[in-house]
Amino acid sequence: MTRKIALIPVDARPVTYDLPKELGQLVDWELITPPKEYLGFLKEPANFSQLFQWIEDVSTQVEGVIVSIDMILYGGLVPSRINSENEAVIFNRLEQFLEIKQENPHLSIMAFSSTMRLSNSYVNEEEKSYWNQYGKEIWRYSYHSHRYQKLQADEDNEIVQEMKKEIPDWVLEDYLTTRERNFQVNLSLIEYIEQAVIDLLIFPQDDTSEYGLNIMEQEKLADAVSQQELYEKILIYPGADEVASVLTARMIYLLEKEPTPVFYPIYSGKKGSLSIAMYEDRAIDESIKGQIYAFGSHTVEETSDADVIIGVNVPGKLQGDLALQQQLNEVNTNDRNIAEWLKKLSYYRDKGKLIAIADVAYANGADVTMIPQLLKTFSLSDLAGLGAWNTAGNTIGTVVAQSALIHLSAKKEKNTNAVKERQLLLRLLDDYLYQSIIRQEVRKEINEESTSAETIRKKVNELFYEKAVEMIGRTDVACSIVNIYLPWNRTFEIGVELASKKV
Repeated sequence: MTRKIALIPVDARPVTYDLPKELGQLVDWELITPPKEYLGFLKEPANFSQLFQWIEDVSTQVEGVIVSIDMILYGGLVPSRINSENEAVIFNRLEQFLEIKQENPHLSIMAFSSTMRLSNSYVNEEEKSYWNQYGKEIWRYSYHSHRYQKLQADEDNEIVQEMKKEIPDWVLEDYLTTRERNFQVNLSLIEYIEQAVIDLLIFPQDDTSEYGLNIMEQEKLADAVSQQELYEKILIYPGADEVASVLTARMIYLLEKEPTPVFYPIYSGKKGSLSIAMYEDRAIDESIKGQIYAFGSHTVEETSDADVIIGVNVPGKLQGDLALQQQLNEVNTNDRNIAEWLKKLSYYRDKGKLIAIADVAYANGADVTMIPQLLKTFSLSDLAGLGAWNTAGNTIGTVVAQSALIHLSAKKEKNTNAVKERQLLLRLLDDYLYQSIIRQEVRKEINEESTSAETIRKKVNELFYEKAVEMIGRTDVACSIVNIYLPWNRTFEIGVELASKKV
C-alpha cells in the first residue's frame, strides 16, 4: 500500500506544488496536496475555510505533514508580505492548525516559515502597493539601519536619516508593523518545537543580503534557538521555494527509518565556490553544506565515503542573473574549468558513484556554456539530480532532495527510472531552455506590462514548444509535452507538463 504525506505548500506554482509530489513518486510515496483553487493566486490569499477543512479531512490518512506556515496563516508566501490582519487572527489560525497534532499525536509535522524578504527594486508585483514608489528607499533604510547597528558608522546613520525623510511616515510605519507582526509569529513558533508539537522548523531566508531588517530578525531567532539549545530542531539558512522538496526527502527518510546518504561536492572553480551567491548572505560552499544539513545529512572529506557526488557548477568570479541580465561577464572566466570538472565527474560515474549536478553559475537559469558540454558527457539517465533554477538555494536544495531519493530508490531496487528521467528532463526544459534562452527572446518581442496574459502565453508557446520537442529528441527520455502554461500569467516562470511515452 502506498504511504502518504500531506503537503501544504507555500503556493500553487509547479516548483512548490508539483515538484515535491514528483519527488515522492521516486520511492512510491504519495504527497497529498490541497486542490490548487484553494491556494489563492499571487497576491490573492488562500481560501482559509476550504483549506482548513481539507487539512482536517486528510489528517487521519497520512503519516506526516509538511506545512508552509505562510500558507496557513497568511494565505501564501506573497500574501504574507502584504497581509494586514492583526496578530489575534493570525495566532487563531495557528492554533486551529496545530489541533491536528492533539487529535493525531502520531503525526510527524515539519514546518517552514519565511523571514519576510526585502526586494531592492521598484517592482510591487509581489510586494506592498507602495513598493513601486519607495521600494529601493525601504531597502536602503533596512540595509543601513542594520549596518549602523553593527558598525556604528556615521555614513550609515546619515543614509538612514535621509531615507526617513524620503519615505512617508505612514508607509514606513505600515511596513515596519507588518515586519514586526511576522517576526513575532516566527518567534512564537519556537515554543511549539520545545513542546514537541512541531518536530522540525525551518526559517528560510527569502532573497537576502549581508545586512537588513530580515538579517536582524534572523539573528534574534538564532539567539533564541541557541538559548534553548534547539540547533538540530530549528534551521535558518537561505532558501524558500525548495524547502518543501528538501523536507519531503527528509520526512521520507525519517518515516522509512533509513540512514541518510552523505555527499561530496566537486566544484568547477575554487574562486566561484567561495563567492556569495546573489540573493544570499553566504559563500556558495556554505550554502551547499546548509542545504545538505537541512535534509538531515552532511558532507564527507573523501569521495570513497560519499553516496552522492554533487557536481557544483560555480561562476568564475561572481554569479550572474539571467532574468535581470546582470554580472554576465563575471561568470565564464578562466577562474573555472568546466571541461576538467566534467571529466572528473565522469571518472566517478564510471567508478559507480551517483552523480548529481547543481548549476549555480547564474541565478534564474542554467549556464549555457556548461549545459551543452554536460549533455555530451552524461545522458540524463546517468544523473541522479539536476537543477539550475532561481536562487542558489533553490537549485541546491532541489538537487540534494532528488539525489537522496534516487539513492533510496536504488537501494530499495524500485523501478522508477521513468519518473526520474522525466523529472530531470523537466529541469532541463525549464531551467535551461526556457529560463536561459526562451525567456529573453519572449521579453525582446513583447512589452510584458502592456500585453495580455493570453498573448504572452501564446508567444511563449510559439517560441518554446518547437525547441522543446527538438531538445527532448536529443535526450534518451521517452516523453512528450502535454501542456505549457504560465502559473502566474507572467514570463518569469513556466509550467510544463510531460507524459511518458510507452516504448
